[in-house]
Amino acid sequence: MKTIIFAGPTISADDVSQILEAECRGPVAQGDVYKACLDGAETIGIIDGYFDGVPSVWHKEILWAIAKGVQVFGSASMGALRAAELDAFGMIGVGKIYEDYRDDILEDDDEVAIVHGPAEIGYVCLSEPMVSIRATIEEAVACQTVSISQGAMLIERAKNLHYRSRTWQAVLDETGSILNDCETENLKNWLQSGCVDLKRNDAVLMLQTMAEGRSKKSESDYDFEHSLVWEELTARVGGSHSDIGEECLAVLDELRLQKDFFVRTEREVHFRKLAEDAVDDKDMMRTPVQ
Repeated sequence: MKTIIFAGPTISADDVSQILEAECRGPVAQGDVYKACLDGAETIGIIDGYFDGVPSVWHKEILWAIAKGVQVFGSASMGALRAAELDAFGMIGVGKIYEDYRDDILEDDDEVAIVHGPAEIGYVCLSEPMVSIRATIEEAVACQTVSISQGAMLIERAKNLHYRSRTWQAVLDETGSILNDCETENLKNWLQSGCVDLKRNDAVLMLQTMAEGRSKKSESDYDFEHSLVWEELTARVGGSHSDIGEECLAVLDELRLQKDFFVRTEREVHFRKLAEDAVDDKDMMRTPVQ
């Protein structure tokens, strides 16, 4: 069974391989789940994904994968968001972050958003996710490093920071009216060993769940609807023109030089294909099973 995991800043490919036999790709973006299915994935785990600058993984491609019988798990970051949105359709969510989104305890995408470096330097994290800051401060309260009221104010200050600016140093810089110098120093020292990496914890739990087969395969109970936008995505990602001849490719290149005409023609072709597919589906429904 081929398994593909989308991860990066939350957990490294090496650490994934210690838990689960899988191909580990980088953070998921639009079209990546569809391509993973084309590459033969029977199980997909989504941990990390892109938010800014790159189109995020599309709900519809996850629904398509589930409709095709592929198990799709989500946890920790983008995976938790999509699982909370699509668990009613068969996506399998794992972990506290997923549960908090599912139960409307968390709502904002910025709770899991971070800034990280490129793949070449191991997706090094350059900021802290709000969910981990919350978990860490709650642990600090439990350890009596800060009081309940101080913890609540620290969480509020951290939440008010833009996700790109959320670092522990930035949070500590906001403690002036909350903690005195001695309390700030105590918290700083405690953080050296007390930080809770909630996203990683949830990612590990999802990988363990997948490795141990503890989650039953969900069956989709909906009819996947094709659309013009879906056809455009599959054509772009799946390379649907790869089986046509050189002469046809040359014609397409000429058409692209006339942008307006090309766009209009492309849409007409897509609509015609959708109509033909709909007719084929109806014919199949009328054909008796032998």
